[in-house]
Amino acid sequence: MIRGWSHRGDGHVPQILTDKIILTPPYPGNKRGSLWTDVKVSQREWVADFEFRVTGPEHGGGNLQLWYAKEGRPGIGTSSVYTVEKFEGLVLVIDMHGGQAGSIRGFLNDGSTDFKNHHHLESLAFGHCDYSYRNLGRPSKLQLKQDSSGFEVNVDGNLCFRSDKVLLPSDNYFGITAASSDTPDSFEIYKFVLSTTATYAREEPRRVPPPPAQQQQQEQQPDISQDAPPPTPPEQIQNAPAPPQQQPSADFIALQGQLTAASASLTSLSSTVISRLDTLSALVATAERQRVLDGRLTALEILLGELKQTIALAGKDTGGKFEEMHVKIGERHDALLEGLQERVGNLLVAGGKKRSWGFLMLMVVLVQVGGLAGYWYYRKRKDGGVKKYL
Repeated sequence: MIRGWSHRGDGHVPQILTDKIILTPPYPGNKRGSLWTDVKVSQREWVADFEFRVTGPEHGGGNLQLWYAKEGRPGIGTSSVYTVEKFEGLVLVIDMHGGQAGSIRGFLNDGSTDFKNHHHLESLAFGHCDYSYRNLGRPSKLQLKQDSSGFEVNVDGNLCFRSDKVLLPSDNYFGITAASSDTPDSFEIYKFVLSTTATYAREEPRRVPPPPAQQQQQEQQPDISQDAPPPTPPEQIQNAPAPPQQQPSADFIALQGQLTAASASLTSLSSTVISRLDTLSALVATAERQRVLDGRLTALEILLGELKQTIALAGKDTGGKFEEMHVKIGERHDALLEGLQERVGNLLVAGGKKRSWGFLMLMVVLVQVGGLAGYWYYRKRKDGGVKKYL
């Protein structure tokens, strides 16, 4: 609990930590949260310093509202500018309106306009500026200021918009509401400090000024974090006890344990993924080597086929030459035998008994020797040729 403030959530309970309040959690989406002061602001000139941070995924969404309204928590609750009906006062809306990187818009209502059922709500804004507020890694600083010269809004030390025609009444409540979408943004509140100016004596001449110490405390209201109390009426500041230091809630401790377990699981999963990637890399390298080997075997098979064809053609050519030689030797052998028989016959007829049987036998032997010599020469040439095997 924060003294002087009331918090509420739809679908969850806003988390109060040592340095911030989480109005909507990072997960799940479609959640709402609100913070409202329990007391009204009695001065008409004041400065409100507001620090917030918004984090979420790339396409996350949601909206954050800073209210200064007469109805306060009972009338507005956790509503956003898109779901509130009628109210009296001011609302600053921080969202991704129009698909831009972010914007800050100001709306006024005198209690006669139903924002929820209005068809052109954006046309009711009296001031706006573009501001990219998501995932900055630091809190954004928003300042609202109202004095006799008018009303102005600054963000991160730069003017957002101002108007000299706006003068908000006193006795309104400050409030903060946030709503997340299906893909949620987490809205975190770091600081809200309300300071009043010294011109209230001019506006209220009959009021007796407080002592200097009390006036100084009145001009600087405390932070909403657990280290400082919320805005409190000036007459109660001196006697207000210091707020107790809150310890982390049980939900926060449980969430921290879950985050630790999730971190350990992610570490284990990362190791498993790395191991699987190494195995996959080894399999890819093996498959690449197998592919190269298959390519080489295919090339070798093609080369062997070409060699086989070459040997077959060479074998056909060699066989044809040997066959041609065999035919020629046979023809010469037959011609020699025919001529030899004719000559022997002639010699026998011409010589008669003059020739002896010894000469005849010699001629027969010579013919046979010549035939054997020719056959031997043929076999030698054939056996001495190049033999090729498949």
